[in-house]
Amino acid sequence: MPVNQDLARQVLDQIDPDEVARLCFDLVSIPSPTGEEAGVADYMLSWYRANGLQAIRQEVEPDRPNAVGILRGSDQGLSLMFNGHMDTSFTGTAADLRMVGEVESDEVVAPAIEDGKVRGLGASNMKGGLAAFMSAARALKRSGAVLRGDTILAGVVGEISRTPVAAYQSRNYRGEGIGTRHLLTHGIHSDYAVCCDGSDLNIVWAQVGVVDVKITTYGRAQAAWGTKRAEFPPIKLNAITKMIKVAEALDTWAERFEEEHIYQAKTGPIRPKVNIGAIEGGAPYRPNYFAGVCSLYVDIRIPPELRPVTVLNEMRQALAPLGIEYDLEPYRSLLGHEGKNVEPLVEVLEGINQHLFGQPLKAEESQRASIWTDTNVYNEMGIPCVKLGPRGKRNYPRAEEIAVDSIVKAAQIYALAALDICNRPCGSA
Repeated sequence: MPVNQDLARQVLDQIDPDEVARLCFDLVSIPSPTGEEAGVADYMLSWYRANGLQAIRQEVEPDRPNAVGILRGSDQGLSLMFNGHMDTSFTGTAADLRMVGEVESDEVVAPAIEDGKVRGLGASNMKGGLAAFMSAARALKRSGAVLRGDTILAGVVGEISRTPVAAYQSRNYRGEGIGTRHLLTHGIHSDYAVCCDGSDLNIVWAQVGVVDVKITTYGRAQAAWGTKRAEFPPIKLNAITKMIKVAEALDTWAERFEEEHIYQAKTGPIRPKVNIGAIEGGAPYRPNYFAGVCSLYVDIRIPPELRPVTVLNEMRQALAPLGIEYDLEPYRSLLGHEGKNVEPLVEVLEGINQHLFGQPLKAEESQRASIWTDTNVYNEMGIPCVKLGPRGKRNYPRAEEIAVDSIVKAAQIYALAALDICNRPCGSA
């Protein structure tokens, strides 16, 4: 590791585990479901100012800001950005019942610091990562280290996989990269970036893309009672019966698709995935009628280099033999990417991991690597980016926890990465 060892120790000495835990606890204590991130953003912006960073409130949409903090460099050095989303997977309210079926008690999901862990909504995904890069920047500032280039902290809105469709059109459904895309198209750029989303402190820079599709079948909305099945066959009259055939055909296609499109990245295989995630059809208050309309919602995670149009063509080919009338409407399309020119950043992080923990930096395991994160947006826009962050776990469907030690280790990695990258002259990327 080329960083001055004495300076590195001075920086690391400023990372206090109790302060790190308290910072994560404070972030977890502020509800921030997708679309409602303003409370966390305001906290982060105030924290930036209190710790000597430039604070930039970047409005993505009304009362939905990104929270950007910048530790300014003194000269013409490379810049490094740390990215983390502020929105959480669940709301912590009764609205979650649509997804989880049963909500835990308030005590189970309440924020807490216990047994060396921070618990609460969003602790693992990913307020532990936010606390880690904020603690790293505070340590750099307190140590008096002089960096040539800027260290940028980006707390962003809307990373969680939520997509506007049908009746679900408010800002509470605008996720999957909306904040980072706004960030990078509205003036905030860097030479390199680290997405601090959970990876067990392993590394990956290839991520899947996303295609979301709504498929609709049609029937005849008339009374089913009193009809003979031979004369009024459900497969011709009932949109739900038709959709059962569609779902079966899609499942058969999915099995083949997931094996044929495995992408071999430098960090290991990236695996595609097809999931039937929702279905709507008929009238629950009038089930004596044939269903006139039924819609199926399918999420397809696609590897780098596979285009959404190819996926849609494959789906149509799989459904053609059924002879069923349907509409196919794609409502989300995001490309997967493998980062280019990330080698200098990877080399730095490998050296830091060896220095701090005495072991090589591991690649993120295939199952966990095969997801979409904001890493993709950076690599799409030509900013070399890797994902490396602390991760905890869920004890219940919504209640998360993360070890303080994991957050501290991430903060140490981030601080030394900035100390190295941001002291390199411009043009050395």
